[in-house]
Amino acid sequence: MIEESKHLKEIWYIKHRKDKTKHDGFDYENKLFSNSFSNVMFGNPILSTFLSYLQKQAVWMIEATLVVRNFYNYTIDKYSNKHNN
Repeated sequence: MIEESKHLKEIWYIKHRKDKTKHDGFDYENKLFSNSFSNVMFGNPILSTFLSYLQKQAVWMIEATLVVRNFYNYTIDKYSNKHNN
């Protein structure tokens, strides 16, 4: 998310259109709260929109640790999240 948002959409597509990565792990950008909270909470439209905003902030906090993780690996971008573990 951070790595993708710092580039233009067209340039990101050109650089990564032939990526054939598999087994990227859990898709936490889209399913973090839907797998963590009850479906009853998402039935309420006001709470559902609030949780969607909160999920974006939670994903941003998770990806903010990528800078620390990639600090010593100078061969990749500091916001790269293509880790298997």
